[in-house]
Amino acid sequence: MTRRGRIGTVGGLLVLMVGLAIPASAQLVFEAAGERALGMAGAFVAVADDATAVHWNPAGLSAGQLAGVTIGWHQFQVGNQDAWPTDDVRRGRSTFTSLGTWPIGIAYGTTQRHRVSPGPGAGDVLSGESLRVSHVGVTVLQTVMEGLVVGSTVKFMRGSAAGGDVDAPTAGQALDRLADLDGRSRFTVDLDLGVMASAPHVRLGLAVKNLRAPEFGDGANGVAIRLPRQTRMGLAVLPADGLTLAMDLDLNTVDLMGDLRRMLAAGGEWALGSRIQVRSGVRWNLALDRRVTGAVGASVSVRQGLWIDGHYGRGQADESREFGVALRAGF
Repeated sequence: MTRRGRIGTVGGLLVLMVGLAIPASAQLVFEAAGERALGMAGAFVAVADDATAVHWNPAGLSAGQLAGVTIGWHQFQVGNQDAWPTDDVRRGRSTFTSLGTWPIGIAYGTTQRHRVSPGPGAGDVLSGESLRVSHVGVTVLQTVMEGLVVGSTVKFMRGSAAGGDVDAPTAGQALDRLADLDGRSRFTVDLDLGVMASAPHVRLGLAVKNLRAPEFGDGANGVAIRLPRQTRMGLAVLPADGLTLAMDLDLNTVDLMGDLRRMLAAGGEWALGSRIQVRSGVRWNLALDRRVTGAVGASVSVRQGLWIDGHYGRGQADESREFGVALRAGF
């Protein structure tokens, strides 16, 4: 293939995927799994070189070791849960297990997200909604040319949505009661796509999540949550051994259960010898007055090829924080 043909192929793929960045109304987001990624505040689409690539950018499996495994847990909350809310209060947690190798990856993940909102008047009951999704993902890669890989993750998903009025004295107790609600379960199939273009010291990534825009909830009680497409592009620079600098940008705005999101993230990762890695980053929510979330993370090698990852993040919103831990192996 000629140089002009290669440029045309890359350009065509980027145009196709950017064209999928339509406005979205509610969905699972990128910042739901991957301790390395979250320690860099979500600047990871062009890094994505471990087994969490099946979530962040399926094509990134080509950039990592021959085989990798991750087992992780993540939790977040926004808003004061010990008082009656004056604004939306949210809580969520997720688990993610993945196995990645060239050219196939496998993953299993679960996500729970709950939200409560105050009524129109003082002392009114709270209203809330809850989403639960579990999935099994299968990732397949294909090399287009040297330095350019495309990948896709087919997700077999089962989820439910529920909600309504919640009578509770505090937001935290209301969220607990929401977690006990059962909605009608639905099975569906969805698809994520990714592209990774790599040069010796630079990578460019593009990822599209929820291509088929599945919906959970039957709408009988007014609760139906759709997971439309979200598109993110990323740039990673590797100026020296053990140092990675990255930046990500969402190409569309999404509304995740009342939470408007369009993220710009920047982060870095440094290897301090062979046993410790540290990372940090910051992301701005461009949809909400550039509201800032900062994050730090670290990894400790317990033996060759086996790491314990952790991260902590704090945001500008009231009581906004996130944290998680993971076990990661690479061979």
